[in-house]
Amino acid sequence: MKIAEIENIHTNLINGNRTDCVRMINEYGLYDFWADYANYLENEYNAVTCLKYFQDMTISFFRITNR
Repeated sequence: MKIAEIENIHTNLINGNRTDCVRMINEYGLYDFWADYANYLENEYNAVTCLKYFQDMTISFFRITNR
């Protein structure tokens, strides 16, 4: 897991830069990102907060990529 990159993507989500998140997820590796992001969230937040961030990232990603 590339923690610095995951943190950067997560920070962009918190700051509302969802388009940047999508670009960085694709650069990170689309298929590797989701499991690594889930692990990152589990280590940083409680279960409810993890779910909210993961949902937000997932929904944002698919809304932006499927425009």
